[in-house]
Amino acid sequence: MSSSQSTAPAENESSPAAVVQLYDTILLHVSRAAEAARQGDYQKQFDEVMQATRIVDGLNRCLVMEEGGQVAANLRDMYESVSRALLRSVGKPTAGEACDKLIAAVRDTRNAWAEISGMPVVAG
Repeated sequence: MSSSQSTAPAENESSPAAVVQLYDTILLHVSRAAEAARQGDYQKQFDEVMQATRIVDGLNRCLVMEEGGQVAANLRDMYESVSRALLRSVGKPTAGEACDKLIAAVRDTRNAWAEISGMPVVAG
């Protein structure tokens, strides 16, 4: 592989494996946000939440509602709920616990995508 090639998914790639990688990155940022909140570092929590919500919002914008039917509608609802919950958690004493709940929900959806793509699931 040349130095100009990358193993990261292409910007517009929508394969199930690329979606799993995006979910993994969301989980990483939410986990870091939870830890930052527990340490009282609300600026770091905010920064991690913003990173996660950018990815969630990107996934949301990629949904093709006309073709995706109820599955796309359910994903849209989940993405919007996750973004709202993350943003509401910033600076709150219960932010760590809120992030933990979001991690569990996002992990479930990530694992569904992983099964579709033949990738390993992650335990909770």
